[in-house]
This record gives sequence, structure tokens and C-alpha cells, in this order.
Amino acid sequence: MTTTQVQQAPSRVTSLDYVRGLAALGILLYHFQSWTLGHMAAESFWGRIGLYGVAIFYVLSGLTLYHVYEARMQPQKVPLADFYLKRIFRLFPLLWLIMPVYLIIDPTMREWDRVLLNFIGLFGFVAWDKPIGTGVWSIGNELVFYLFFPIFLFSAKYSRAAFAFVCLVILTIGVYFAFYSIDDAVPLATQWRDYVNPLNQIFLFLGGVAIGYFAKYKSLPSLPLVLLLLAGIAVFILYPVSGNTVTLVTDWNRFIFAGTCLAICFAMYKLPITLPKLLHVPLHTLGEISYALYLLHPLVYKVVQFAAKQLHFSPWVTIILAMVATLILSQLVYRYYEQRFVRLGQKASAAVTSRLIK
Repeated sequence: MTTTQVQQAPSRVTSLDYVRGLAALGILLYHFQSWTLGHMAAESFWGRIGLYGVAIFYVLSGLTLYHVYEARMQPQKVPLADFYLKRIFRLFPLLWLIMPVYLIIDPTMREWDRVLLNFIGLFGFVAWDKPIGTGVWSIGNELVFYLFFPIFLFSAKYSRAAFAFVCLVILTIGVYFAFYSIDDAVPLATQWRDYVNPLNQIFLFLGGVAIGYFAKYKSLPSLPLVLLLLAGIAVFILYPVSGNTVTLVTDWNRFIFAGTCLAICFAMYKLPITLPKLLHVPLHTLGEISYALYLLHPLVYKVVQFAAKQLHFSPWVTIILAMVATLILSQLVYRYYEQRFVRLGQKASAAVTSRLIK
């Protein structure tokens, strides 16, 4: 029997950690402001971050997975088992930590089928609009993307024509949602099930894979990348769209804003950036704790908001206290909870794959 060795993953891309951390912090600040001060419209920077911060996560997910697994994953059971086991141990432990809390505080989430689908991770496939927890819908999307990732990766590795066809199909699905399924005259909240459908988001994940496919082994000059980064940021902030946030995710606006996310991630991926320690440490730390930051911040806010009402704190004091508490808790959860399961996942993968090799 042929022996397949699982190679060590390439090192982390520091600049992408910066982007991931800033996106997580941006979503936190959007939520805290909208929950405290009211709804953010499409023309506001925070209203845009509220939707496209998650889009940045999807692009980074596809790009990072391609960067790590392009050289090590083959269409064989050992590398596939390694991939899925590590993904399970990375995502599920924190989900299983927060879901019981939501079930305690919100009885409407306690339908047995909803609980079962969420705890086994299948809600993203059949009930993507019924997650247990704020923001958990995007994790359900991620689990769907992981199912498709080997298809994207192998088509990119072994056939340009096949990869082009896959890209065309996925982009066509994205066009359908942007131009036909979601109505720009109806508030986004009433069309939430269509918006959070993983098929409406998967082109962003594939966009990250495509960045890795075209750019992983290419060295590009810094000046055009800096200009691309600045252009992406400027368009994201200044592009003239107003009204309900549904206008950000429909018609051509959907692809203009998605394009800014792709441009920012592409530029940061290829720019050889390591910031001075004063900036590197907090931004790198934000990148490390971004998953905990994303999932924990709604629960922390509920606690701080309750205390703030009793003590008559101002809205901005509430926001600042909730942000500080979330950052501290996320760091502790990452260090003493998430990392333990990551190491456990590595051990489990090594044990399972060694048996499969024999």
C-alpha cells in the first residue's frame, strides 16, 4: 500500500492576521454601536463593516486554506481526514461552549431539531437561518464551504478548465442572489434567510481560493499592491450607496463591495508587511483571538448592558466597557480553551491518519 505523509503547514501570513483581527474588531464595534445607538444605514462606515466584515472572513478563510493545504492535500483519505478533523476541533469546541448559554437565556431556540442540527453542525446545510447564537449563521456557512473546499482545491491544482468552470458556476449563483433573489426595495431583515444562505456567500470563499491559486507563488512589486489596498479601502468607504443595508448586497453594489474585500485581502497577502512591535503585537493578537472575539462579544454585551442599565452608564461607557471585557475574555478563552482543542485536534489527526496509512 502506498504511504501518504501529511506535510507540515506553511507558516502563518502575518499580514492576513492583521486583516482578520481588524475585521473581527470592526464587527464587534458595529454590533455594539447598533445595539446601543440604533441601526446603522448603508452610507455609514459601520453599516458597511457590519455586513462586509464577515465577507472578509470568508475571503480570508478560502485564501488561508488554499495557502496551507495546496501543497499538502491530495484526493486521498489521509489528507482529507487530516483536514476535516482539524477543522472540527478548531470550530466546534467554542460553539459547544456558547450554545448552552444561548439556550438558557432564549427559550425560543430550544426546539429539539434546531438544537440537534446546531450541535452536530448541519444547520448550515438545512437551517442556515436558525443558528443558536448571534453571528453563528456564518459558522454554519463555513461548515458548508469546508465541504466544497476539496473540490475547489483539486480543480485548481489539476485542471485550469475545471477551476474556471467551477468559478463560473459559483459566480452565476452569486449573481442570481444579488439580482433576482434579494430585492433591493425590501429591508434586508425581512430577507435574512436568503441573504445568509451559504450559496449566496460561497463566491467570497472561492474568491479567496482564487487569490491563492493565482498569487501564492508569485512575487509582486509593492507599489501596485499598496495602491490596490488604498483603492479598495477608499471605494469601500466612499462609494455612494445609502438607505437600508439591503442596497449593499444587491445588484452591482454586491460585487463592487465584494471586490473591495478581495482587493484588500489580495494586497495584504502579497505585501511583505510586519509592523513595528507596538502595532504588531495588538494586531497579531486580535488575529489570533478573532474567532473567540466574534462569538463571545454578543454574550459579553448582554451582561455589560444589564449592568450599565442598573448603574445608569452612558451609551459610550457601555460600549467601551463591553469592548474591554470582550477583549480580555477572548484572550483567556483562546489561550486556555481554544488552543487546548487545537492541540487535541492535532493529536487526534495524527492518531487517525497513522491508522489509515497502515
